[in-house]
Amino acid sequence: MTTNERRARLAAWVGAALLFVAAVLELSQLVIDWPFPFWLWVVATVAGLALLWTGLNRLHIGMGARAVAAVLALFVVVVIALPFGVVVVLGSLQRPIDLLSGPYAVPPQPNFDQYLRLFGIAYWSEGLRNSLIVSTTAAVLTTLLALLGAYAIASLRFPGRRAVYTSVMLIYMLPGIALLVPLVAIFRTLGLIDTLPGMVLGHMALILPLVTWLLVSAFDGVEPDLEHAARIDGAGRFDALRRVVIPLTVPSIATTAVFAFVLSWNELLVSRVLSVSSTPMLAPSIVNLMDPINRVEPLLSAAGLIASVPVLVLALVMQRYLIRGIGEGAVI
Repeated sequence: MTTNERRARLAAWVGAALLFVAAVLELSQLVIDWPFPFWLWVVATVAGLALLWTGLNRLHIGMGARAVAAVLALFVVVVIALPFGVVVVLGSLQRPIDLLSGPYAVPPQPNFDQYLRLFGIAYWSEGLRNSLIVSTTAAVLTTLLALLGAYAIASLRFPGRRAVYTSVMLIYMLPGIALLVPLVAIFRTLGLIDTLPGMVLGHMALILPLVTWLLVSAFDGVEPDLEHAARIDGAGRFDALRRVVIPLTVPSIATTAVFAFVLSWNELLVSRVLSVSSTPMLAPSIVNLMDPINRVEPLLSAAGLIASVPVLVLALVMQRYLIRGIGEGAVI
């Protein structure tokens, strides 16, 4: 074994040891009450990943990247999935009285009382139903409109094309409140305040620029010669879009549609401002449960779990398209 190989092996072992020790010390605080600075865990984890990657890459090309990816995947599970399972899923099965004698990672007497109580709140049930209607409608309509707009920007040559594309990006970069003020004035004039159509249009106004921008980059990746060949064979502009461009960009379109649904589902500012009493929405309904005086943590956990279900189901159903779409650059 050469000197470089020994150094690479030593670096890999030191990196792995740092990662293991840092993880054990940080997780031990769940059982033993002793201070281990969070910043020290971050430094040790980053240094361990760097040493592990460097050492394994010197020993075997590519192995370091795979090992670091595996560690990062484990990190995501520990940092995101585990707290979600404990705080949200198991937390929703607790009784409020358990908070006084706990906290408990596993509820001593799990029950579904908080879910029954949650659906007994009128504005919550209506907000969940309205959000499903508004998010689905806004995602479908936004994707269709963005598809046509993005195709025009990417494929057609017209005066002001670059200005239109730039304005689309700039509109999305503006703060939501800057768009909401004129939006409320227009909706008040049209009688769309506190209505489902008005809520759909409000969500679309915020989502459409981003979805259009993402689809422009997807359509730019389509080989122009394919569309030109279809046009030479007699296909019109719309036929070329339907038969050539869309089939080649289905993963990107599906990814942006899911993204549009998630943005609408989580939208708080527009939902709160455009709603008065007739159209409660999900995000404001969850905020209403966050009473600093009478707050019930298991009730909030139940609300968070229910709010996560549609997004998780959609992600699982569209998983094949999402992976391909992200790989093709649909979401930056």
